[in-house]
Amino acid sequence: MERIWITRGDDTASEVLIGDGISTSAELAMAPRPGRVRVAVLTQPGPQRTADALAGGLRAAGYVVAQRTLPDREDAKALAVVEGVYLWLNSLGMTRQDSIVTVGGGAATDVGGFIGATYLRGIESVLVPTTLLGAVDAAIGGKTAVNVGGKNLAGVFSHPARVLVDTGLLAALPAGLLIEGTAEAVKAGFIADPELVALYQADGLRAALSEVVPRAVRVKAEVVSADFTEQGRRAILNYGHTIGLAIEYVTRIPHGHAVAIGMVAAGAVAEELTGFTSAEAQRQLLAELGLPVTAPKADPAAVEAALLLDKKRDSTGVRMVLLEAFGKPTLATVDMTTVRAGLRAVGVR
Repeated sequence: MERIWITRGDDTASEVLIGDGISTSAELAMAPRPGRVRVAVLTQPGPQRTADALAGGLRAAGYVVAQRTLPDREDAKALAVVEGVYLWLNSLGMTRQDSIVTVGGGAATDVGGFIGATYLRGIESVLVPTTLLGAVDAAIGGKTAVNVGGKNLAGVFSHPARVLVDTGLLAALPAGLLIEGTAEAVKAGFIADPELVALYQADGLRAALSEVVPRAVRVKAEVVSADFTEQGRRAILNYGHTIGLAIEYVTRIPHGHAVAIGMVAAGAVAEELTGFTSAEAQRQLLAELGLPVTAPKADPAAVEAALLLDKKRDSTGVRMVLLEAFGKPTLATVDMTTVRAGLRAVGVR
């Protein structure tokens, strides 16, 4: 088992455990903590069996455990859902000494982390991502959010105490979920680890998760430790997200697919603004990994409206992460004329 720490100054903010078969370990999920009596387990329909097994282990360890199933995917990230969970936690008598464990994909860990960060002004949150996307991105780094008329517009920075990443569980994922998560894993390579890009270029989807996952998590842990609240370097983790999330919000395609399309769009913009010469190599790799490189049919005006709601906008344009080369990201404020060129590159016209 591998341990990766995310720090804030000299303190450990979060601990990521990576290993085979660890997702149902009550001992690993619960770091010693005085006064903990209750554990609330949130999950989604897909990983229900994993959540049930972990809940059973927590009961055997002596905790009072209650379970609640959230809606699937982005439907979980609605304020009405969050309010329902708050009221449920009230009924359980949860205190600040107790803990919330969220078992599920990226949307589940987003909303579970948000609930943990805000209920009683913050109680311990433990995340058990059950998708590759959740394991290498959504569950790591303490960004929590819900959707309010746009993607992730209400949220708070708050680290989970622990994240349990079960590589055995990930290896058994259906092909579609594995492919979707690969977008976020290879993104880590594009922004900070060219050797991870090379691994995917050589092995494609056969690349060993025992190597892919720790490499991608280490990239995010290093960036987040240096810039927790995204005042500078952490913004590079948004590569592919500016255009990608607008397309996701309008078309409701899976998040990983949207990020892949967004990276292709960013590559086209970077060709013009930074002299990026690997845009075609990037597009080809994403396609070889089974990810989409063009957007589904979408109203350009609706996509632009979603872009203008983006948190990274300012009065002069949209802030985008662009590449100068693999492993060399830069931030640029891009005017809407150039953004539209990126949209056209992925078929939004």
